[in-house]
Amino acid sequence: MKLSSVLTLVLVLAGLAFTIRAFVTNTSPYVKVNQLATRGQHVHLPLKPLHDTVRFDVKTMTLTFEGEDETGRVKVVYPKGKPNNFEAATQVVVIGSYKDGVFYAEEMLVKCPSKYQGEVQAARN
Repeated sequence: MKLSSVLTLVLVLAGLAFTIRAFVTNTSPYVKVNQLATRGQHVHLPLKPLHDTVRFDVKTMTLTFEGEDETGRVKVVYPKGKPNNFEAATQVVVIGSYKDGVFYAEEMLVKCPSKYQGEVQAARN
């Protein structure tokens, strides 16, 4: 076998190994509130935000709120400011880790009701 073929094979295998490692490292499962104690490291947690518990600290740009799902309730701390459409959110997916009764979110996906939802209901009737 030529040296260039061996080097190409080694580079392809190294790239494949790097890709698989990156994929495995960055995947995180969706969990429920009652699973946080056992699987609370780097997970996706879908919640309904309880808007009466929302607090936003302007100095630290930290958003704290409580959210719930069908299995329980948890306090969430999000240190990256308040998303623009958070007040209209019907559901959020927070990505982060759980420690000492608090979920520390690194990322937040905000899901708002569709502006077309009413039109779809009207079209069905």
